[in-house]
Order: sequence, then structure tokens, then C-alpha cells
Amino acid sequence: MIEMLLDRDFFSSSDQNIAIEPRTPQPVYPEHTHNFNEIVIVTSGYGKHILNGRLFDLYPGMMFYIKASDCHLYENVHDLHLTNILFRDPDKFHFINGINQLIPNPDPTQSHYFFDKKTDENIKSIIKQLTPNQSNAIQESLFLQLLLIFNNNLYVNQGSGSYDNRVKQLLRWLQINFKEPINWAQLTEQFSLSLRSFHRHIKNEIGITPQKYLIKLRLANAYTQLIYSNKSITTIAQECGFNDSAYFSTCFKQEFTFSPQTLRNNPDKRYH
Repeated sequence: MIEMLLDRDFFSSSDQNIAIEPRTPQPVYPEHTHNFNEIVIVTSGYGKHILNGRLFDLYPGMMFYIKASDCHLYENVHDLHLTNILFRDPDKFHFINGINQLIPNPDPTQSHYFFDKKTDENIKSIIKQLTPNQSNAIQESLFLQLLLIFNNNLYVNQGSGSYDNRVKQLLRWLQINFKEPINWAQLTEQFSLSLRSFHRHIKNEIGITPQKYLIKLRLANAYTQLIYSNKSITTIAQECGFNDSAYFSTCFKQEFTFSPQTLRNNPDKRYH
């Protein structure tokens, strides 16, 4: 049975529409839903997030949205620290209207993304001000600022802004285009980055190489397809960017400790 978390346990009053709930650290947590929405910010550590059956890897400097109707869980966490911004239905807000259009695209491929260091500083400053003793008017105005900041991290095809911003734009581009053949020299040039410094920057930021990050994106998509589609394992491997099904199986087993065939034969195994 899926657990439902209730707003009465997290909001100080029925009149409060926004609350901050830190998870330091976030433990493994079984599948659950809520009667409120969340914006989740990964402040440090790593883990797996399964949202409506779809697998995502979590890294520091990443954020994602959880709608009240979503089911999700956390698995395979490694010192994962999160800041959860809980909010009720925007229609219940007292002082701002029409913010639903600022909530990101419900497309799951665009639900988890990185933000740059400047954005991180702005987010921390706003969250520090979002205290329970603030008036609803101030809380809602601060929340609106957060939504506007998040909307500055939209998908783009070419880099602009600071070096760190261009790195995060490239990572977001990979989240959408991970199935395509990747020429790293051309791609880094497309985002006005040096290949060598990009490689070093990513390794320092998220602890793995760009190629490993790309493989993990492909494996996460394959994992979901193995459970929810009837496609053959070879077809799934090819669609996810693996030209060699044997190499795909090796990578998959290294990532999940079991083979694609094992998951296909026993979908209830899942990651949890």
C-alpha cells in the first residue's frame, strides 16, 4: 500500500501555503504520495529517485518538482541531503494568482535538472527568508521569486552566460538528447566550452565523467522501458544509444546489480 503524506504534519496551520522541510540526510524512503506539492533541491550526496515508475539519478545542484498526484520513492542513497519546498495548490494562494504557468513542463524527461552556482546562491538566500513566522504575503512573494529563478534554467541548444551556466545548459541538453550519438568535441564547442575543462568541471561537480553521466541517463531510460514496454531488449538498447547489446547488458548489470533480462522477467524486482 502506498503511503500518503498529509499537509497537516508539515504545515503549521491550515492557512499556511508554503513550508520548508530539510532532509539531512534523506534516508531510503518507500513509494509514497502527498496531498501537497514539492520542489526538491539536492544540496549534496547522490541517490536514485523513482518518479511515477521512471528512474532518475540525483546529483548535487539538481532540482525537481513533485505534484500532489505523483508517486515517488528514494533508493540507493549515499549521504543524500535535500531541501524540500512544500506548497499547496497554487489556486489556494492568497496574494498571487496564475503561477501554474510557471510550474515546469510535466514532461518527465524535463522534470530533473541542474542549476548554476549563481542560481544556487539566490535559492539559498530566498529559502533562508522563508521562515514560518513570515506573513503569507511575504512567503508567497518569495515563492514567486523561486519559480522565476527556476524558469531561467530552461532547455537551450547553445550555451550562454557564465562558464558554470553553460556547463549546466549542456547537461540539460544531454538529458533531452541522450539517445543521440554524441561527439563531445562538437558538443562542447556548441556550448562554448573547452572539452578538457568541461570534463574536469563535471568530474569535480558530480563525481563522474561526462561519458559516465551520459551512460547513466541511457541506462535509466532503458530501466523504465524494460518494465513498461514490450520492446525487445536489443531494441531498447539501440533506442537508448547502445549499438552493442552485450555492452548494454554489461553496463546495466554494473549499474543495477542484475541483468536486463532479470528485470524483464521479474518487473516487480524494480530497484526497490
